[in-house]
Amino acid sequence: MFYAQKEDDYLRPVNWVIISDIGRCQVLVVVSPYEANTLLPDIRRSNAVHLCIYTPRTTKNMQACNDLRLYCVPSTPRLTPQDPLIFQLDLFAGQLYFSNYEMYLRVCSFLGLNAPDLGDKDLIADSDGFISEENRPSARASCSFKRSQLPALKELFGMRRKGMGYLPTHVGKMLNGRILTEEDFLD
Repeated sequence: MFYAQKEDDYLRPVNWVIISDIGRCQVLVVVSPYEANTLLPDIRRSNAVHLCIYTPRTTKNMQACNDLRLYCVPSTPRLTPQDPLIFQLDLFAGQLYFSNYEMYLRVCSFLGLNAPDLGDKDLIADSDGFISEENRPSARASCSFKRSQLPALKELFGMRRKGMGYLPTHVGKMLNGRILTEEDFLD
């Protein structure tokens, strides 16, 4: 019997996303090129589903595509993806740069990480910046993680980058416990 080793794992790039607004619940689904092609006729006839091109921002000068408005079928969707869904999509796809400082702060809140928006309070945080539930201030109450997600994200980004370095990027710094400031977002 053949078992794939970790080095042989293939992680397909994220390029096609289906977005739908079901009642009050918004859904994003990452699909393969084959699935996108197969579903395209049905999507073209739909008013509830849109197929959008997406690509993660991997260089600082690259334009962000996470608003899912670059190219959509049928036409541009009326809806704007909700921030938590975009954070998850960006992190899963391997996006290395945040669009702006506010986006960084929202991702820190989502992941339960220490950031400048918490001020200079005497916080008890892990070495990677994660604030555990019992020490979490109200500004991080929306975080539902019981332990740091940074080790898993480091592994995911390592697989996405295939050995290429990413430490000097926004996400690289965040994953290594560095707290970014507004100066990190100046051109």
